[in-house]
Parts: sequence; C-alpha cells; structure tokens
Amino acid sequence: MTGRLAQRPGAIRRAAACVSAPLLVLLSPAGALAKPQVNAGWETGVCGSGSSIGFERVGWCNALHADVLFLRERGTDYGLGPSLRLGTARFDDLRLDAGLSLLIPTFESFPLVLEAGPHLRNFDEPGVFGSVFFGFRSLNHYGRYESASGLSLLAERSFTAGTPSALWITARVDAGWLALPFIFAYNALR
Repeated sequence: MTGRLAQRPGAIRRAAACVSAPLLVLLSPAGALAKPQVNAGWETGVCGSGSSIGFERVGWCNALHADVLFLRERGTDYGLGPSLRLGTARFDDLRLDAGLSLLIPTFESFPLVLEAGPHLRNFDEPGVFGSVFFGFRSLNHYGRYESASGLSLLAERSFTAGTPSALWITARVDAGWLALPFIFAYNALR
C-alpha cells in the first residue's frame, strides 16, 4: 500500500487540498462587522442589607452603571462585554461592581442582561455580585451608544465577617434622558 501512495503523490496533495480547503473556510473567523455598543445610566431604587441577603435595613440606593457590549450586529444577537457600577446603599458606604455582562435577546428591543463579577465595598471588603436587567435596550445601527431603561435586580454578597450584603430593586434611567435638561439649557442660552 505504501508503494501505491508513493507512486501517486499528486493524488495525495489533491485529496489533502479537498479536505483542508473546506475546513479552513469553516474554521476561519469571519470579519467582525459589529461595533461595540456603549451604555451608561443611573440606577435608583430600594435596597435592603444585612448579615445575609435580605431586607433587614431598607433604604434608598443609587448607582452609576456603564457597560460595553460586543458581538451585536442586529437586535436579535447576543452581546457580551464588561460592566461597571459605582454606587451607595443609603449613603452609608461606597460599592464598586466590575463584571461581565451577557445580553440575551428575549424580544428585539427588550433583552435580558445578566451581569456577574467581583464586588468591593468601601474598597476593602471583597465579595461577588450578580444582577438581572430587563427593559428597553435599542441597538444603534448608526453609532456606538445604546439607549437602555428598565428594571434591575441586584444581589451583592461580601465575604468579610460582619459586612452587610445587599439586595437591590432599581429602575435604570438612561444617561441620555439625564442629559436632556442640560442640552435644552445650553441651546436656550446660545
């Protein structure tokens, strides 16, 4: 058998080319046409904290939230990217959440966004967080900024003994809506 293959080296090259060419086409990465989509906003609502996740000390909580999603070309595409939240529970502390966002398209303009990652309270008390967002989130086909407004549920668990964990229920207001009064005032003064 070795003798026959050695006599037909051109046939082996053609067979290898026939097998490898389709594999290269299938396995090669396609050109990425999707632009990163940025979003920023303000989360405000009610939160409770205590020694375990629950509503022992209820209060008003606020946070600035931003994320960048990659891989989306259409409103029905999944998205993945980093997220950042800086906030306070009842103005008693400072909370920093930096994690990964996963956008799951449930409806074209109303996706589910899951986030998880490390949590830091007062910059010295580590933990983890997880959140779920559901609401309006458009895909901007002409720019890089996505508008998003909706409801969020956020759980933070700290690992330090005696550190309160928190559960938040918030409304997210897009930064575009927050900027409108300043834009109107600027245009009125020009």
